[in-house]
Amino acid sequence: MATKAWLCIITLLVFIFSASAENAFEFLNNFRGYHKGDNIEGISKLKKHLQDIGYINSDPRNSNITSNIFDDLLESALKKYQSFYNLNVTGVVDDDTVSLMSQPRCGVPDSPAMRPDYAFFPGKPTWWTYNLTFAFAPGTRGDAIDPVANALEDWASVSPFKFSLNNIFNNANFKISFVPHDGPLKDLANSYAPRDGRLHFDEAENWVIGKVPGGIDIESVGLHEIGHLLGLAHSKDPKAIMYAYFWPNTVKIQLQPDDIQGLKALYNF
Repeated sequence: MATKAWLCIITLLVFIFSASAENAFEFLNNFRGYHKGDNIEGISKLKKHLQDIGYINSDPRNSNITSNIFDDLLESALKKYQSFYNLNVTGVVDDDTVSLMSQPRCGVPDSPAMRPDYAFFPGKPTWWTYNLTFAFAPGTRGDAIDPVANALEDWASVSPFKFSLNNIFNNANFKISFVPHDGPLKDLANSYAPRDGRLHFDEAENWVIGKVPGGIDIESVGLHEIGHLLGLAHSKDPKAIMYAYFWPNTVKIQLQPDDIQGLKALYNF
């Protein structure tokens, strides 16, 4: 009976988190098959999403962002997105585009004008030293400490960087915390380019250690976000740690050649 009860609980958790992911991006299904010139109620929400992830300029003077016309701005943004993620470049909201765009991802915008593989933030910001400190915000959940420390060691193992714990949060180079953001299975985490150093995990996620149904592995996402803290932007390589999208019940804790080559190119070591 106990085993059956646990199976019911796990099934319920999978259902809850799957439904959350579906609901978060359900609006995309309303736009399948539409193309330039159509007037579609609510399509400004798609423009805003593409702006948030780096495919439409965030210039506040851009009045087209609030328009419900499927215009040149939206078609161009969709083509850039499809090209970056190696989808068919159709300029319409097709099935493959909806499928990928509906997945949870890192909240850092893409850099679609950059390299075809690894990428850097605009201006290629870097740290002035290889000796960096990290700290966790007071009250950080205890099960996050070791996974994030492991992720830091993984980056240190392929580079000259050395990371040490700083007990004073505000004095650390990397400031790691769990904060409210946008709810489950949307933007999993967000971090900033050098030399800001903030890393925010969305506290609404079902954070776990390892591969758990409906769960998001802390170390896998931490490894990705630390790449941003070091100066790497999103990669087009789906195998790379620096790929923007992350599926629940997945573990990605091994840096790939693309990640390592990107860091070497950025810091010339």
